Amino acid sequence: MRVTMASAMTEPARTPRILLVEDEAAILDGLDALFTSQGFATALAPDGLAALDQLAAQRFDLVVLDLMLPRLDGLSVLREARGRGDQTPVLILTAKGAEDDVVRGLEAGADDYVTKPFGLKELVARARGLLRRPRDASERPRRFVVGRALLDLDAQHVREDAEVKLTSREALLLGYLIERRHRPVTREELLVDVWGYNDGTVRTRTVDVHVQQLRAKLKAVPGGEDWLETVRGRGYRFVAELRESS
Repeated sequence: MRVTMASAMTEPARTPRILLVEDEAAILDGLDALFTSQGFATALAPDGLAALDQLAAQRFDLVVLDLMLPRLDGLSVLREARGRGDQTPVLILTAKGAEDDVVRGLEAGADDYVTKPFGLKELVARARGLLRRPRDASERPRRFVVGRALLDLDAQHVREDAEVKLTSREALLLGYLIERRHRPVTREELLVDVWGYNDGTVRTRTVDVHVQQLRAKLKAVPGGEDWLETVRGRGYRFVAELRESS
């Protein structure tokens, strides 16, 4: 068979692999059918231990993770996976109004959340957003000195007297704000360029909750709670003095 130059240079798009973790069989089957119909390759886990086994055995592009699970709850799954160094994007499913669960999930390393009951289009849009490579990924400087602290976005930590660990999404958020520290950055920009959504008007408080959690962590660094400024009606701005570090 003769292969043309065009066909030799064209690589087929890789099918995204998604792990669906949900203990209610009807919901799990529905999620499986939904994502399969949207072109995803799915794997299913009905409880937390099964989810960890799947994550240890193969690589995924995304995890959709319910928090209320038998054998091992979703937060424990998330903490264990992040503790192993697994940085697969995680979209958590939580009950409507369970704000504490959302905060704990994002603090444990989740990238976004959807509350039950959710719309199917919204869920797929959120999943596709987390699969997109953040537009801010670049060869720009990733290590900075802020006051007496060293901020390393690649290593995902801030060091002074003690170490403050950042999640991958927190590091992306900080890097994006640092690059644009000459002006306020809107929530819509962050949703598109850091979270990967096509539409920045998607209804979610994930940006605000991530900023809240980031500020809480940075309190461990003298003056760190003042690094991020809320600009009323505009968004957020990184305002601390910094310099690049070799």
